Amino acid sequence: AAAEKLGCVIKLIAWMKRGEDGSVAAGVEPCLVPKANQLAGVDDVFNAVLVKGDMLGDVVFYGKGAGKLPTASAVVADVIDAAKHRDEKKRMFWAEGGDDTAVPPDGLESRWYLRGTGVQAAEAAFPDSTRLSRPGAPADEFALVTPPMTRAALEARLTGMTPGSMFRVLD
Repeated sequence: AAAEKLGCVIKLIAWMKRGEDGSVAAGVEPCLVPKANQLAGVDDVFNAVLVKGDMLGDVVFYGKGAGKLPTASAVVADVIDAAKHRDEKKRMFWAEGGDDTAVPPDGLESRWYLRGTGVQAAEAAFPDSTRLSRPGAPADEFALVTPPMTRAALEARLTGMTPGSMFRVLD
């Protein structure tokens, strides 16, 4: 209901952002996605990849992904491949990454959707947030969207609250 009030949907998103220094931060987590974003309408057995290009803008690759038939097809293909090569050893190696390969998303600022209990603590800790309400909510429940901040900054403000949900807001 809160996502709907914000004009968003909740989607499981695998995301990647490149830092100004060339480093890469990545994650997979539920995110609030604005309904105007092309990823908001991806449902059922379909997957999509949205790429933001400097000259091209947003490009979306869309097609069937998970689901019983595509998954069964992939499993059967893997079993056939294993049977064909049963007397061979297949080895895969990962090379060591460099300093610019991947970094934790600790320094990445995002807006956050936060819902929980402890209204007074939330109002004191997040005075610059967008407040949300729902009919029939318990008196001590709050829901809000923060301004951009790191996850560590968000968690540092949670004193006196019991968070129930925390979602990154996809911009």
